[in-house]
Amino acid sequence: MKGNGSWRRGACVAAALWVGLAASGAVAPLPGQEDGALGLTAVRFYRPLAQQTFVEVFCQVPLASLGALADRSRQAAYRVAVSVRDSTSLELLRQSWDRTVDGSLLSVAGAASAEHFQFAGPPGRYVVEVAITDSASGRVTRQRTVVTAYAQRPAASDLVVVSAVRSAGAGDTAPRAGEFQRGSLFLETSGRPVATSEQARLGYYLELYAARAETVSVAGRVVDRGGKQLVATSPQRIVVPVGGGATTAMLDLSGLPPGRYRLELVLDTPDSQVVRGAPFGINALGSRPLAPAGREASDSLTGLTEAQLDSMYAPLVYLMGPGERGIYPPLTVEGKRAFLRQFWAKRDPTPGTAANEFEAVFYRTVAEADNRFHEGGASGVPGWRTDRGRIFIRYGAPDEVLDRPQAGSSRPYQVWKYTGRKPRKFIFLDTSLLGNYELIWTDERREPSRPDWQELLGSEALDDAQRF
Repeated sequence: MKGNGSWRRGACVAAALWVGLAASGAVAPLPGQEDGALGLTAVRFYRPLAQQTFVEVFCQVPLASLGALADRSRQAAYRVAVSVRDSTSLELLRQSWDRTVDGSLLSVAGAASAEHFQFAGPPGRYVVEVAITDSASGRVTRQRTVVTAYAQRPAASDLVVVSAVRSAGAGDTAPRAGEFQRGSLFLETSGRPVATSEQARLGYYLELYAARAETVSVAGRVVDRGGKQLVATSPQRIVVPVGGGATTAMLDLSGLPPGRYRLELVLDTPDSQVVRGAPFGINALGSRPLAPAGREASDSLTGLTEAQLDSMYAPLVYLMGPGERGIYPPLTVEGKRAFLRQFWAKRDPTPGTAANEFEAVFYRTVAEADNRFHEGGASGVPGWRTDRGRIFIRYGAPDEVLDRPQAGSSRPYQVWKYTGRKPRKFIFLDTSLLGNYELIWTDERREPSRPDWQELLGSEALDDAQRF
């Protein structure tokens, strides 16, 4: 198990009891969890200045528990109702909202939708209850958990196991589907994340609430359900600033067999030892049977290996909607095949014919991006994953290109211009001088720009790019 940790200064802000809703993502249940079981996880953080506990609540809704709507819309839907009560049974919060999901996902084994909400409150005991009402059948599924708000400043928050961590960029202020925000970080989790033995990579996030600057030793370990330690990381000494901070890392869990585990962080402070833990799972691909699709597969996906299916799935990140993200990785091989069939069937412009023209054009464009924009040699980054490859796939080949190799103090850069119905311009800079071009500025609002792009480009190159 390997990881690279980092620390960030944490800011604490007072707030009243409130709730915020995030768009749903897709998750998979822990191994051993019943497909129809509603999962509920609460994670606590502390706000020292306000002496309040801030709680992130994650709810997993198994899609197998839903029925398809009878209006031929090929959709399923459910209603989420949230209630938070204090120790006197006084209801402090009641909130509800509706969610619609693609009905074709109901037959995908292990698929689930993730709901997320937040609340904050003073010291005390809170009962959180979530009710899911299936719009097709009227069936109501309930789950509840008890949250004890901190009575005083804790040494650390609860541990969060995450599927991914990313830093907020300039103008990047909104979490994506399946994410929540802590400080300048966006964390992706379902509350109970699951990796696969072939893609065994998860991470963690933990806040420490130090009243003074101190040096802390942090070590991670993975234990099985019986408490036996299976994997451990070497202790790392880190400096926690006054007021506290947060540590986060992504971990390589390769070699762990399928099962349920617990990730624990052991922190040795000058005054005490603190242990925080959270569950996660490893699924075995091929271990969960897929419900029959109703017809024999005869398309191009038949006979492909799992690695080949994964290579077809990876570029779909540029096409997927929020409700489609995160479903594919934990599936069986046949589940992955079914997901890809359903994904492209929804996007077939001529469903009555054998060919899917949109799919064919997409994969031809990906192959062209790989051919043009591969970076870093034989073991480098595939062209479709580079910034230029992403823009090429999303917007097509540029109408005009200004290509400037290194001259004087300027680093190599390219300017792409689109002159069609919606004019666009993109500036790429070889920031490493190794042929790795990074998108540093664009007037396309859906793509990121670096706030320091003008300084990176330099005045002479800036004038040249702006005249183009």
